[in-house]
This record gives sequence, structure tokens and C-alpha cells, in this order.
Amino acid sequence: MSHNILPIISEFLGYLRDFRRYSDNTIRSYTTDLEHYQAFCMNFDPEKNIIHQDENTIKAYLNSLSVAGLGARTMARRLASIKSFYKYLLLKKYIKVNIAQAVKTPRLKKELPHYLSLKEAQHILTLPRGKDIVALRHRLILELFYSTGMRISELISLQIEDIRVEESLIHVIGKGNKERLVLIGKEAQKVLKLYIVELHNTGEKSPYLFPSLRKGKNNIHRHISNRTVFDIVKKYLKIVSNDEKLSPHSLRHTFATHMLNNGADLMVIKDLLGHSSLSSTQVYTHLQQEKLKEVYKQAHPHGK
Repeated sequence: MSHNILPIISEFLGYLRDFRRYSDNTIRSYTTDLEHYQAFCMNFDPEKNIIHQDENTIKAYLNSLSVAGLGARTMARRLASIKSFYKYLLLKKYIKVNIAQAVKTPRLKKELPHYLSLKEAQHILTLPRGKDIVALRHRLILELFYSTGMRISELISLQIEDIRVEESLIHVIGKGNKERLVLIGKEAQKVLKLYIVELHNTGEKSPYLFPSLRKGKNNIHRHISNRTVFDIVKKYLKIVSNDEKLSPHSLRHTFATHMLNNGADLMVIKDLLGHSSLSSTQVYTHLQQEKLKEVYKQAHPHGK
């Protein structure tokens, strides 16, 4: 955390971390967003403390982001951070009116998720070859993403004790510290068993399924980083597809899309993904509609 950040923002971030149990990644996002907003406020109206800004300051800030060429999604995320901050200030009675409440969120263009076809998914899982620890780690990462649909933040924080191999279950800590069980398929289970044996053979003492490549304090590894997993998965995605927008999260979309295409109930997919509401899961029904339109255009004489 930056030493330049205001104490009131540090207090809010501590509330998110200790009381709301937000993940480290989410806390980092809030920190970045509020640091940026804080810097703007100090330049926009140096006479006013961040607590005493008004609605026009937030609107001017959003306008500055638009002028700088930031997209609607980034602007919406930063505004969400600011809204949460002022909501906290109201809760703690630092302010009497939430100035951010009336500020409208930029309209987002709905973009359908990018995902792999069944053939591409089958191909990517065969790419990491060999039985050494590195090859098995890469294969297991890909298998777990596709087999369970878990998020990258959930995958990197998995501990060996979270896994019930014989029951084909993994205990996952998701967004907002919500717990759920996810299922693993036979192929993922097979690779998982091989990987754990090799991991033990290395003498690794970390509790994490995917320890970091560098040792931390007390000579014990923490978990692998987001960046490392992103780079690993991206390398294999580039081999199977030319779609530059594919990412590790696309394997989560692939899991959900293939489940839906094979007749899975939407509520079941919602629970497996750890979505808090069905509206988040319903985006995959739009993918089905787009696929139907594509098939219709190709197959029907009047569709072209």
C-alpha cells in the first residue's frame, strides 16, 4: 500500500480486508482506484479534503478519465470503488450525504465472453507433455480451469488440504470469502494425483497446491502469482486459437458454455461458478442464441 494514501482511505481498505474479507486482488484494485481519485481531488480542489468533495468533483474525475481515453468498463470500476468509499463514510457518519450515490455509472457495451470450442479445449489439454513437475503443473492448471470453472484467484490460493481427491471434490474460497465445493473430472483427478506425488518428491513444505517459484519468509513458498498463471495459460491459448482476447478466465467461460451446451441446468452452473445471482450466469444463454443464429445463417437458404 502506498505511504501517500490518506489515512481515511487506509481505514476503508482495512475495513474491506478485515471485516468484509475481500481478497488481496480486490484490495489492490480498490487501492489503485482510490489513490488515482485522491490525486485528482488534490489537484482539482486543493482546499477541500476528499471527505468534503461534492458530486461535481466525481463527474469531473470521470470526464478526465474519458478524455484520457479510458474505456467505459474501467471508468465503471473506478466509480464503483468511489461509491463504496463514500458509502463507508456515510456508514461511519464521517459525512451526512453520500455525494456519489446520484452519479450514474457509464453505460457498458455488453460483450459476450470469449471461449474455446470443444475441439480447442481438447487440444489445449494435451499440450503440456512429460511427467516432470513443470509439465504436470501446467497440465493440472489447465485441467482445473476447464474441469471446475474456478477463477484464477481461487486456483492460486488452493491448499492441498482443500482437495478431497477420492470424492472428486475441491473446497474453494471464492469472492467475498464465500465457500463452495466444485467437482473435478476423471482426467483432472488423474493429473492431480501424479502432480501431488511429484510435489511431495521435491520436498516442498508449502501448504499450497501451487507454491510460488521463490521461497518467502521461513524458507517456505507462498502460492504462485496471478501473473505466472496468466502467462502459463496464455502461452497455450495462443497455440490453439488466434483470438487475442482469450485469457485464463476464458477457460471458466469455456467450462460454463460446454456445460450448458450439454444440457446442464443454469442453476447448477450458477452454483458451480460461485455466482451470487443468476443474472451473472445468464450471459451464457446469450452465447447459445448467438451460436443458433450462426448455424441458421450457414444452414438455412434464407439465412444468408
